[in-house]
Amino acid sequence: MGDTLKRLIQKELHEQQERKYEEELKLQKDSYAAFLRIYEAGLSGDMIWILPETLAGTAGSGRTDGAAWMKSYGHTAILCQDRLSMNLFTDQMYSSVPEEDYLLFAVEGGRLSAGHLPKLEEYFQKHPKTQVVYFHRDEIDHHGRRSNPCFLPEWSPDTLASFFYFGECFAVRAGMFRRAIQDLHEMFLTAGQAENAEPEKVIWEILYTAVLLLTAQEPAALMDVVMYHKLIGSGNAEPIQKTGEEEGLLLDRICRRLSEKHAKQLGRWLAYKERKKVCHERHQISILIPSKDHPEILRRCVESICKHSKKGIIEDGTEDTKDRQGREEVLTYEIIVIDNGSEPENRRLYEAYAEEWGYRYEYRPMEFNFSKMCNLAAGLAGGDYYLFLNDDMEILSGDWLVKMLEFAAISHVGAVGAKLLYPDTTLIQHAGITNMYEGPAHKLLKYDDRMEYYYGRNRGIWDVIGVTAACLMISKEKFLQAGGFAEELKVAYNDVDLCFRLHQMGMFNVVRNDLILYHHESLSRGNDHLDPAKKERLAAERKTLYRRSPGYYDYDPFYSRHLTGASEAYECTLPYENRNITPVSGVKKLSRKTAEEYPGDDMNETLIIQVDAADRELLARQGETPGYLIDLHAHVRGLDSCDYRYRMILKGRQGCYEIPAIRRLRPDVGKTIENEKHVELSGFVARIPQNMLPPDTYEIWMEAKCSYSRQRLCNRAEQTLVVAD
Repeated sequence: MGDTLKRLIQKELHEQQERKYEEELKLQKDSYAAFLRIYEAGLSGDMIWILPETLAGTAGSGRTDGAAWMKSYGHTAILCQDRLSMNLFTDQMYSSVPEEDYLLFAVEGGRLSAGHLPKLEEYFQKHPKTQVVYFHRDEIDHHGRRSNPCFLPEWSPDTLASFFYFGECFAVRAGMFRRAIQDLHEMFLTAGQAENAEPEKVIWEILYTAVLLLTAQEPAALMDVVMYHKLIGSGNAEPIQKTGEEEGLLLDRICRRLSEKHAKQLGRWLAYKERKKVCHERHQISILIPSKDHPEILRRCVESICKHSKKGIIEDGTEDTKDRQGREEVLTYEIIVIDNGSEPENRRLYEAYAEEWGYRYEYRPMEFNFSKMCNLAAGLAGGDYYLFLNDDMEILSGDWLVKMLEFAAISHVGAVGAKLLYPDTTLIQHAGITNMYEGPAHKLLKYDDRMEYYYGRNRGIWDVIGVTAACLMISKEKFLQAGGFAEELKVAYNDVDLCFRLHQMGMFNVVRNDLILYHHESLSRGNDHLDPAKKERLAAERKTLYRRSPGYYDYDPFYSRHLTGASEAYECTLPYENRNITPVSGVKKLSRKTAEEYPGDDMNETLIIQVDAADRELLARQGETPGYLIDLHAHVRGLDSCDYRYRMILKGRQGCYEIPAIRRLRPDVGKTIENEKHVELSGFVARIPQNMLPPDTYEIWMEAKCSYSRQRLCNRAEQTLVVAD
């Protein structure tokens, strides 16, 4: 009877532990739910509907202007974009424009977080020069469940020129907006009505043009909150923002409506209107290609250049220069191949191909140093624009030089890159470089380009922190101003380093997803992550990169900090990624007796420990000091791991300390360990500030104690943690 009761109690206790485990597992798997718990804790859950039948009827004074729906909230007027009346823009007295200090525009079929509105007004007050503020957004269902966040980049002018990337929800200063639409009435509406455009489309373009006017001098600012929630199934129309390959820049369509007189009011945006003029001027592009012992690979690259780039580009931008009398070739190119020491037979082939295809061949035997080779080639170049190109690239279209040049010539643009695909596939190799916690990376690597990802990140034109030197164009002036490639970065990250410095100089690096080249990657160099020596070298060069630009460690203004730092996908960051782990606030020193006796008779290899990292952090975010990171996973073999409470112990010669490690999701462990129960939450990580532990060499112990019995298991990891003076 007693044993039966004991088993029943243990069964009930086990089921309780299992329920707790499953609840925690569910929370950690839903990264966006975890984000909301952290970043919206204490925020009012009140929502403001952006629907015509409810907007004017919610709390506060509702007003209408024809089909324009408005709602007042403090000093802010909320306007439903889809219900705006043309009267708002054509009224000569502009009495239709709300009198509030700020206007918040949002598309129909969604909700706004009322709790963020006071913060918006505070933001405008603290940033008096800012005229336009935009926000992140997500989706919401009829039960209030939120999903699919869209975390936007910081100010990205070239992206905004490509499409209205924050057009679903943004706010402006009302006074400056009134002044802007006065200008729009004269310079825009007449043209729009003359073309018999659809009113809804005209209004969208008016709002977009108003944003251009308001940001002509001062950038728009990202307010780092999720303000707008699109109602799933609402059927509301998307803003006019999908351009890219289909329509080119959205700004181009706007500029075609404007006279030269009115276009001058566009300020910074004039550079886009006039960017094609560079192709009518006398410029030479120097195509610089490092290569060694790959003559046939180089031949394919050079042949594709010559096939698609003829020997000049005439004034109208077409590539064919034959039989066009009286048309001057104003844009030319040269090819310089620099060889750091090919074998004699291959050298002879390089020289023969140089005769055949007309490129300049420079033979400079030396240790491989990509940066030095590129700098040497640049020193030999006669062009006023440099195009650094890998020898395993293949050109596919005749407008490639024009497309890259017209952006490289814009004063605020640093480096320009293209979208690169693996040959004869639609798989992405490069769509811009992202700077993540684990280092610079190619987002969407090997994703199928026939699909659109994360609100168009593989479409249109985007500002990015960097582009690959496999295909990178930059003006000679900017290249020299930035100091060229860093020759201490011999193999990797030299292109990222250059792009970091351009960004530090106030420039924006741009990837053109509407320009596609093939990259026969791995022909030039193997996968660095598979070879131990190359992996070690890569880590060393990564350290050098961030030593040269320490403020960029785990920082990318064009990639939200709320997105993962450890994946090629665009996913909400897990709060338990190492980058998000808060340093422990303290450690508990165990008594001398406990330390001397630990672990006693409870050491048991049934408790499995695998340490992934136990060392001093090499890098830290700006303003922080590197501490010590312990990252491991542990589970009880052959038993149900959900029944155990775990703790981490560091045992040194002078003391024993309990470390408050975070238990976290390890999906990789759940996939690789078979026939074990509840091992998904087997991760344990702790970041320990630099001076919290006395210098010593510490054994790393894990302890697992059953929640409903006296069973206690302890085991020691093979690795140790060395805390230095």
